[in-house]
Amino acid sequence: MKEIIALLWGICITVVTIYLLTNGKINKTSSGLLFSVAIIGGLAIANYDFIKRFEGFGIKVETARQEITTAKSEALSEIAKEVEEHKQSIAMLITTGNTLNDKLESQKTIVNSMIEKAQSLEQQLQEDQKNIEHVKQQVDIAHQNTQSIFNATKELSIILTRITYVQAQTKSEFGNTPRLQKAAEIIENDINRVLALMLPDPIERQSFVQNLMNVLPSR
Repeated sequence: MKEIIALLWGICITVVTIYLLTNGKINKTSSGLLFSVAIIGGLAIANYDFIKRFEGFGIKVETARQEITTAKSEALSEIAKEVEEHKQSIAMLITTGNTLNDKLESQKTIVNSMIEKAQSLEQQLQEDQKNIEHVKQQVDIAHQNTQSIFNATKELSIILTRITYVQAQTKSEFGNTPRLQKAAEIIENDINRVLALMLPDPIERQSFVQNLMNVLPSR
């Protein structure tokens, strides 16, 4: 369904752009911006489920971390219980005399081996927790970036729609009337907002504006 909506979005914006361009209500620059809105908006709508999936994945990561923590506690508790049982066995063997010395040494070896395994398991679980935290951070960053793109696309659509409307409403007017001055002010402000969205770096934005002003020869 989302693919159909994305397609309809793209078709509607494209048809409106072609109509306005054909009838001379907008220039090629405005039409290019509208086509960009059609493409970016269509991609955002088509991949809406992918965007929402980041939140679900974050829940799964948190659940996995809780399961690892629980497994860690249970494993360490079970190992500690077994170690305690073996220690009790060792104490009983000591009371029987030196004849059970071989069994005692064997029990000590088993206990030491289990302690080493417990320490190794704890270290591994700590590493797993670090890895899960890293993955969660990456998912959060990706989600934030995707949301920023979506918000920028939405704002760009609003700006371009306003510019197109103002141009269409004042196309047949001439002179320096307050209405045309207001329209020029709105269009200039909106173009500056578009440039700020597309070129966040002030130096790069200033360079683009200077180059744009030199595209046409002087009057």
